[in-house]
Amino acid sequence: MSKLMKHKGFYGSYEFDFEDEVLHGKIECINDLVTYEASDVAGLKAAFEEAVEDYLETCEMLGKKPDKPMNGSFNVRIGEELHKKAYLKSLEENCSINDIVKRSVNYYLNGSKMIINNHSYHYTNELLNKTERKYEVDFSFNNKESDYKMKAH
Repeated sequence: MSKLMKHKGFYGSYEFDFEDEVLHGKIECINDLVTYEASDVAGLKAAFEEAVEDYLETCEMLGKKPDKPMNGSFNVRIGEELHKKAYLKSLEENCSINDIVKRSVNYYLNGSKMIINNHSYHYTNELLNKTERKYEVDFSFNNKESDYKMKAH
């Protein structure tokens, strides 16, 4: 079950307020605060879509861009031990800690595939499902170039 609704490329969150017995949410990833509410799910969906339409009209009238740009940078607190492991892994792979974090987030968001330089590499789960042999995939990353070796066990 998704925690977001989508309409015309915009995402809307939703929550239930037990005290007021109302569903409510806001349009995510925009510069302004645009909220909506309803008493039932169908009404919430309609209220979200109406809020998006109203937001787009308002932005057009004001001559402003509606999307909040993501600048690609955010702070993450991961604790001393994980920080140390990331640092040592970056030394081992001759890359930056930032590259290690990007790979980790990419892997988490894309499941059992890794996207590097707009190329998708499928490994582990998909390989095991297609054959009965186990494979190990070694990735090496050198100056934005990626190579991999596969060896059967």
